[in-house]
Amino acid sequence: MAGSNDLDSLIEQFPEVKELAAERDRYRAELRTYVPHIAALGDIPPGHFYSPIPSLDDVRREEAKLFDTSHRTMPGVELREREQLALLAQFAERFYADMPFQADKVENLRFYFENPMFSYGDAISLYSMIRHLKPSRIVEVGSGFSSAVALDTNDLFFDGQIQTTFIEPYNERLLSLINQQDKGKSKIIEARVQDVDLSVFSTLKENDILFVDSTHVGKIGSDVNRLFFEILPSLANGVYVHFHDIFLPFEYPKQWIYDGLAWNEAYMLRAFLQYNESFEVVLMNAFMGTFHGAFLSEKMPLFMKNTGGSMWIKKVA
Repeated sequence: MAGSNDLDSLIEQFPEVKELAAERDRYRAELRTYVPHIAALGDIPPGHFYSPIPSLDDVRREEAKLFDTSHRTMPGVELREREQLALLAQFAERFYADMPFQADKVENLRFYFENPMFSYGDAISLYSMIRHLKPSRIVEVGSGFSSAVALDTNDLFFDGQIQTTFIEPYNERLLSLINQQDKGKSKIIEARVQDVDLSVFSTLKENDILFVDSTHVGKIGSDVNRLFFEILPSLANGVYVHFHDIFLPFEYPKQWIYDGLAWNEAYMLRAFLQYNESFEVVLMNAFMGTFHGAFLSEKMPLFMKNTGGSMWIKKVA
Protein backbone atom coordinates (compact mmCIF):
# COMPACT_ATOMS: atom_id res chain seq x y z
CA MET A 1 0.00 0.00 0.00
CA ALA A 2 1.37 3.38 -1.01
CA GLY A 3 2.11 5.83 1.78
CA SER A 4 1.05 9.48 1.80
CA ASN A 5 4.45 10.53 0.40
CA ASP A 6 4.08 8.09 -2.48
CA LEU A 7 0.56 9.42 -3.20
CA ASP A 8 1.79 13.01 -3.20
CA SER A 9 4.54 12.08 -5.64
CA LEU A 10 2.01 10.39 -7.89
CA ILE A 11 -0.28 13.43 -7.85
CA GLU A 12 2.66 15.66 -8.82
CA GLN A 13 3.10 13.61 -12.04
CA PHE A 14 -0.41 14.38 -13.34
CA PRO A 15 -1.32 18.11 -13.61
CA GLU A 16 -5.06 17.46 -13.87
CA VAL A 17 -5.02 15.38 -10.70
CA LYS A 18 -2.83 17.97 -8.98
CA GLU A 19 -5.37 20.69 -9.83
CA LEU A 20 -8.25 18.58 -8.49
CA ALA A 21 -6.34 17.90 -5.27
CA ALA A 22 -5.68 21.62 -4.80
CA GLU A 23 -9.36 22.39 -5.36
CA ARG A 24 -10.28 19.70 -2.82
CA ASP A 25 -7.98 21.31 -0.27
CA ARG A 26 -9.51 24.74 -0.90
CA TYR A 27 -13.03 23.42 -0.33
CA ARG A 28 -11.91 21.58 2.78
CA ALA A 29 -10.40 24.78 4.22
CA GLU A 30 -13.52 26.78 3.34
CA LEU A 31 -15.80 24.20 4.98
CA ARG A 32 -13.79 24.47 8.19
CA THR A 33 -14.68 28.17 8.40
CA TYR A 34 -18.40 27.27 8.35
CA VAL A 35 -18.24 24.75 11.20
CA PRO A 36 -18.65 27.26 14.08
CA HIS A 37 -21.47 29.07 12.24
CA ILE A 38 -23.33 25.81 11.61
CA ALA A 39 -22.85 24.77 15.24
CA ALA A 40 -24.18 28.14 16.41
CA LEU A 41 -27.48 27.48 14.62
CA GLY A 42 -28.21 24.62 16.99
CA ASP A 43 -31.10 22.35 16.08
CA ILE A 44 -33.28 25.05 14.50
CA PRO A 45 -32.13 26.32 11.09
CA PRO A 46 -33.21 29.68 9.61
CA GLY A 47 -36.66 29.46 8.07
CA HIS A 48 -37.80 26.72 10.46
CA PHE A 49 -41.16 27.52 12.04
CA TYR A 50 -39.40 27.80 15.42
CA SER A 51 -36.83 30.26 14.06
CA PRO A 52 -37.32 34.05 14.14
CA ILE A 53 -35.59 34.19 10.76
CA PRO A 54 -38.32 33.82 8.12
CA SER A 55 -38.51 31.24 5.36
CA LEU A 56 -38.05 33.23 2.16
CA ASP A 57 -40.13 30.65 0.28
CA ASP A 58 -43.02 31.36 2.65
CA VAL A 59 -42.54 35.10 2.21
CA ARG A 60 -42.58 34.81 -1.58
CA ARG A 61 -45.80 32.77 -1.49
CA GLU A 62 -47.58 35.52 0.48
CA GLU A 63 -45.69 38.50 -0.91
CA ALA A 64 -48.74 40.40 -2.18
CA LYS A 65 -50.43 40.20 1.21
CA LEU A 66 -47.37 40.81 3.40
CA PHE A 67 -46.21 43.93 1.58
CA ASP A 68 -49.61 45.43 0.84
CA THR A 69 -49.48 49.14 1.70
CA SER A 70 -53.01 49.98 0.59
CA HIS A 71 -54.69 49.61 4.00
CA ARG A 72 -55.44 52.98 5.56
CA THR A 73 -56.43 51.58 8.94
CA MET A 74 -54.83 49.00 11.22
CA PRO A 75 -56.75 46.98 13.79
CA GLY A 76 -56.24 48.34 17.29
CA VAL A 77 -53.91 51.18 16.23
CA GLU A 78 -55.33 54.70 16.11
CA LEU A 79 -53.24 56.37 13.42
CA ARG A 80 -54.83 59.81 13.93
CA GLU A 81 -54.60 60.66 10.26
CA ARG A 82 -56.35 64.02 10.55
CA GLU A 83 -54.02 65.16 13.34
CA GLN A 84 -50.96 64.01 11.38
CA LEU A 85 -52.04 66.03 8.36
CA ALA A 86 -52.68 69.11 10.50
CA LEU A 87 -49.18 68.79 12.01
CA LEU A 88 -47.56 68.55 8.57
CA ALA A 89 -49.52 71.60 7.46
CA GLN A 90 -47.99 73.50 10.40
CA PHE A 91 -44.53 72.26 9.48
CA ALA A 92 -45.02 73.41 5.89
CA GLU A 93 -46.35 76.84 6.84
CA ARG A 94 -44.06 77.68 9.72
CA PHE A 95 -40.73 75.92 9.19
CA TYR A 96 -40.16 74.58 5.69
CA ALA A 97 -39.06 77.84 4.07
CA ASP A 98 -36.36 78.35 6.74
CA MET A 99 -34.93 74.86 6.43
CA PRO A 100 -31.18 75.27 5.87
CA PHE A 101 -30.16 71.83 4.60
CA GLN A 102 -28.82 71.15 1.11
CA ALA A 103 -28.34 68.00 -0.92
CA ASP A 104 -24.56 68.05 -0.44
CA LYS A 105 -22.31 69.16 2.40
CA VAL A 106 -22.01 72.91 2.80
CA GLU A 107 -19.84 75.00 5.05
CA ASN A 108 -21.07 75.57 8.62
CA LEU A 109 -23.64 72.76 8.49
CA ARG A 110 -23.07 69.24 9.71
CA PHE A 111 -26.05 67.67 7.94
CA TYR A 112 -26.69 67.12 4.22
CA PHE A 113 -29.57 65.25 2.58
CA GLU A 114 -27.67 62.96 0.21
CA ASN A 115 -26.62 60.35 2.72
CA PRO A 116 -27.74 56.71 2.91
CA MET A 117 -28.82 56.73 6.56
CA PHE A 118 -31.19 59.60 7.36
CA SER A 119 -32.32 61.57 4.35
CA TYR A 120 -35.00 64.00 3.14
CA GLY A 121 -38.30 63.13 4.85
CA ASP A 122 -36.65 61.91 8.04
CA ALA A 123 -34.50 65.01 8.39
CA ILE A 124 -37.32 67.42 7.55
CA SER A 125 -39.61 65.86 10.13
CA LEU A 126 -36.90 65.91 12.83
CA TYR A 127 -35.93 69.52 12.07
CA SER A 128 -39.59 70.57 12.09
CA MET A 129 -40.42 68.61 15.23
CA ILE A 130 -37.57 70.25 17.14
CA ARG A 131 -38.71 73.72 16.09
CA HIS A 132 -42.33 72.85 16.88
CA LEU A 133 -41.71 71.35 20.33
CA LYS A 134 -38.87 73.63 21.51
CA PRO A 135 -37.51 70.86 23.77
CA SER A 136 -35.17 71.47 26.67
CA ARG A 137 -33.47 68.10 26.12
CA ILE A 138 -32.95 65.63 23.32
CA VAL A 139 -31.66 62.13 24.11
CA GLU A 140 -30.63 60.00 21.15
CA VAL A 141 -30.26 56.23 21.22
CA GLY A 142 -28.31 55.56 18.05
CA SER A 143 -26.54 58.57 16.59
CA GLY A 144 -25.12 59.87 13.33
CA PHE A 145 -26.77 61.97 10.65
CA SER A 146 -29.83 62.54 12.85
CA SER A 147 -27.49 64.04 15.45
CA ALA A 148 -26.22 66.42 12.78
CA VAL A 149 -29.80 67.58 12.12
CA ALA A 150 -30.40 68.11 15.83
CA LEU A 151 -27.17 70.03 16.38
CA ASP A 152 -27.63 72.26 13.32
CA THR A 153 -31.22 73.05 14.31
CA ASN A 154 -30.15 73.73 17.89
CA ASP A 155 -27.42 76.15 16.80
CA LEU A 156 -29.43 78.00 14.16
CA PHE A 157 -32.77 78.38 15.94
CA PHE A 158 -32.13 77.87 19.67
CA ASP A 159 -28.70 79.43 20.14
CA GLY A 160 -27.41 76.02 21.26
CA GLN A 161 -29.57 76.01 24.40
CA ILE A 162 -31.09 72.52 23.92
CA GLN A 163 -29.21 69.92 25.94
CA THR A 164 -28.21 66.99 23.71
CA THR A 165 -27.21 63.49 24.80
CA PHE A 166 -26.01 60.92 22.28
CA ILE A 167 -25.92 57.26 23.31
CA GLU A 168 -23.92 55.35 20.71
CA PRO A 169 -21.54 52.43 21.35
CA TYR A 170 -20.21 52.61 17.78
CA ASN A 171 -19.70 56.34 17.43
CA GLU A 172 -17.34 56.62 14.43
CA ARG A 173 -20.02 58.13 12.18
CA LEU A 174 -21.16 60.55 14.88
CA LEU A 175 -17.62 61.75 15.54
CA SER A 176 -16.99 62.21 11.83
CA LEU A 177 -19.96 64.61 11.55
CA ILE A 178 -19.60 66.78 14.63
CA ASN A 179 -16.94 69.32 15.58
CA GLN A 180 -14.71 69.73 18.59
CA GLN A 181 -17.07 72.23 20.22
CA ASP A 182 -19.94 69.71 19.94
CA LYS A 183 -17.91 67.17 21.91
CA GLY A 184 -17.66 69.63 24.77
CA LYS A 185 -21.26 70.85 24.75
CA SER A 186 -23.08 67.56 24.10
CA LYS A 187 -22.97 64.53 26.33
CA ILE A 188 -21.70 61.56 24.34
CA ILE A 189 -22.20 58.19 26.02
CA GLU A 190 -20.18 55.50 24.27
CA ALA A 191 -22.17 52.59 25.68
CA ARG A 192 -25.08 50.30 24.95
CA VAL A 193 -28.46 51.63 26.00
CA GLN A 194 -28.78 48.48 28.11
CA ASP A 195 -26.00 49.86 30.30
CA VAL A 196 -27.26 53.45 30.62
CA ASP A 197 -28.92 54.51 33.86
CA LEU A 198 -32.71 54.75 33.61
CA SER A 199 -32.65 58.27 35.06
CA VAL A 200 -31.27 59.58 31.74
CA PHE A 201 -34.72 58.85 30.30
CA SER A 202 -37.07 59.16 33.27
CA THR A 203 -35.98 62.78 33.82
CA LEU A 204 -37.09 63.89 30.36
CA LYS A 205 -39.94 66.38 30.61
CA GLU A 206 -42.91 67.51 28.53
CA ASN A 207 -41.96 68.28 24.91
CA ASP A 208 -38.52 66.72 25.32
CA ILE A 209 -37.47 64.17 22.71
CA LEU A 210 -36.28 60.58 23.01
CA PHE A 211 -34.91 59.78 19.56
CA VAL A 212 -34.50 56.04 18.93
CA ASP A 213 -32.63 54.51 16.01
CA SER A 214 -31.77 51.14 17.43
CA THR A 215 -30.49 47.76 16.23
CA HIS A 216 -34.15 47.06 15.33
CA VAL A 217 -33.93 43.58 16.86
CA GLY A 218 -35.86 42.42 19.90
CA LYS A 219 -34.15 39.44 21.55
CA ILE A 220 -32.93 38.44 24.98
CA GLY A 221 -30.78 41.22 26.41
CA SER A 222 -31.20 43.54 23.40
CA ASP A 223 -31.45 47.31 23.25
CA VAL A 224 -34.96 47.04 21.79
CA ASN A 225 -36.18 44.94 24.71
CA ARG A 226 -34.81 47.46 27.21
CA LEU A 227 -36.46 50.31 25.32
CA PHE A 228 -39.91 48.73 25.28
CA PHE A 229 -39.86 47.03 28.66
CA GLU A 230 -38.10 49.60 30.85
CA ILE A 231 -37.45 52.93 29.15
CA LEU A 232 -40.82 53.70 27.52
CA PRO A 233 -42.75 52.95 30.74
CA SER A 234 -40.43 55.30 32.66
CA LEU A 235 -41.14 58.36 30.51
CA ALA A 236 -43.05 61.35 31.80
CA ASN A 237 -46.24 62.51 30.13
CA GLY A 238 -45.63 64.80 27.18
CA VAL A 239 -42.35 63.21 26.06
CA TYR A 240 -42.11 62.57 22.32
CA VAL A 241 -40.45 59.38 21.03
CA HIS A 242 -39.03 58.74 17.58
CA PHE A 243 -38.49 55.31 16.00
CA HIS A 244 -36.69 54.79 12.71
CA ASP A 245 -37.19 52.37 9.80
CA ILE A 246 -40.93 51.96 10.41
CA PHE A 247 -42.77 51.44 7.13
CA LEU A 248 -46.21 50.34 6.00
CA PRO A 249 -47.88 48.13 7.06
CA PHE A 250 -45.46 48.03 10.02
CA GLU A 251 -43.40 45.80 7.72
CA TYR A 252 -39.88 46.08 6.36
CA PRO A 253 -39.21 46.71 2.66
CA LYS A 254 -39.42 43.58 0.57
CA GLN A 255 -35.85 43.72 -0.68
CA TRP A 256 -34.54 44.07 2.86
CA ILE A 257 -36.25 40.79 3.76
CA TYR A 258 -34.87 39.03 0.69
CA ASP A 259 -31.42 40.41 1.47
CA GLY A 260 -31.54 38.56 4.79
CA LEU A 261 -32.61 41.20 7.32
CA ALA A 262 -34.83 39.72 10.00
CA TRP A 263 -35.57 42.80 12.08
CA ASN A 264 -38.63 42.77 14.31
CA GLU A 265 -38.81 46.15 16.08
CA ALA A 266 -41.64 47.32 13.80
CA TYR A 267 -43.78 44.36 14.87
CA MET A 268 -43.07 45.11 18.53
CA LEU A 269 -44.00 48.76 18.03
CA ARG A 270 -47.26 47.83 16.31
CA ALA A 271 -48.18 45.46 19.15
CA PHE A 272 -47.18 48.13 21.69
CA LEU A 273 -49.52 50.68 20.09
CA GLN A 274 -52.54 48.38 19.82
CA TYR A 275 -55.20 49.45 22.34
CA ASN A 276 -52.56 51.62 24.06
CA GLU A 277 -54.12 54.61 25.79
CA SER A 278 -50.81 55.83 27.23
CA PHE A 279 -49.12 56.64 23.92
CA GLU A 280 -50.54 58.21 20.78
CA VAL A 281 -49.31 58.37 17.19
CA VAL A 282 -48.00 61.81 16.24
CA LEU A 283 -46.47 61.29 12.79
CA MET A 284 -45.72 58.31 10.54
CA ASN A 285 -43.71 59.38 7.50
CA ALA A 286 -44.43 56.29 5.42
CA PHE A 287 -48.18 56.53 6.04
CA MET A 288 -48.39 60.20 5.15
CA GLY A 289 -46.19 59.81 2.10
CA THR A 290 -48.43 57.01 0.86
CA PHE A 291 -51.81 58.63 1.47
CA HIS A 292 -50.97 62.34 1.32
CA GLY A 293 -48.22 62.42 -1.27
CA ALA A 294 -49.95 65.11 -3.33
CA PHE A 295 -50.15 67.45 -0.32
CA LEU A 296 -46.50 66.87 0.55
CA SER A 297 -45.37 67.30 -3.06
CA GLU A 298 -47.07 70.68 -3.14
CA LYS A 299 -46.18 71.97 0.32
CA MET A 300 -42.87 70.26 1.12
CA PRO A 301 -41.56 68.79 -2.15
CA LEU A 302 -38.19 67.72 -0.75
CA PHE A 303 -40.02 65.47 1.73
CA MET A 304 -41.21 63.31 -1.16
CA LYS A 305 -37.72 62.75 -2.55
CA ASN A 306 -37.40 60.11 0.16
CA THR A 307 -40.16 59.95 2.76
CA GLY A 308 -38.00 57.79 5.02
CA GLY A 309 -39.10 55.64 7.92
CA SER A 310 -39.52 57.99 10.87
CA MET A 311 -42.39 57.41 13.28
CA TRP A 312 -43.21 59.71 16.19
CA ILE A 313 -45.33 58.86 19.20
CA LYS A 314 -46.12 60.75 22.42
CA LYS A 315 -46.59 59.67 26.04
CA VAL A 316 -50.00 61.03 27.04
CA ALA A 317 -50.99 59.18 30.21
